[in-house]
Amino acid sequence: MKHILVTGGAGFIGSHFVRYMLEKYPDYAINMLDKLTYAGNLSNLSDVQECYGPLERYHFFQGDICDPTSVKEAMQGCEYVLNFAAESHVDRSLEHPGHFIMTDVYGTYVLLEQARKEHIERFVQISTDEVYGEILSGNAGEDANVIPRSPYSASKAGGEFIAQAYFVTYGLPVIITRGSNNFGPFQHPRSLFRFS
Repeated sequence: MKHILVTGGAGFIGSHFVRYMLEKYPDYAINMLDKLTYAGNLSNLSDVQECYGPLERYHFFQGDICDPTSVKEAMQGCEYVLNFAAESHVDRSLEHPGHFIMTDVYGTYVLLEQARKEHIERFVQISTDEVYGEILSGNAGEDANVIPRSPYSASKAGGEFIAQAYFVTYGLPVIITRGSNNFGPFQHPRSLFRFS
């Protein structure tokens, strides 16, 4: 059985990924690490715990990706890491930019460093299209310039850059994704509506 560490798996997108993997791939088990901040909610995965916990295919670890001890414990025995954990929402980053730098940059570093020690087969860094900045017309391709315009997008770009550096420097197999806006079940209301 293959083991995956999913960070931020109690959040909106992470919880959908955890559920999808467990339903579609019976030969995979998930270790899920989440700090359970305002955006992480274990009730998003209550059915997963009931279904797959007793089968030893789903293990929840409450902890912070900025804490090397929590990361080491959750990553042991895993072959793959998907980092969904992040401080999110542009408006929140204007209020508390330091929180974003800690989680999205330093937390990513902590994960990458442990992944390097564990010889992880694949590290997937979940980023955002916000790193491209404002696109006034058309769209941004993978090779477009990274021009962050908020502490949120800058912190996500920083996470990408440290992941890229671990690929180049240490040969850690890294993939970076830049998804655009999503909506659906389990989404925090602040993601869909902007508050002033």
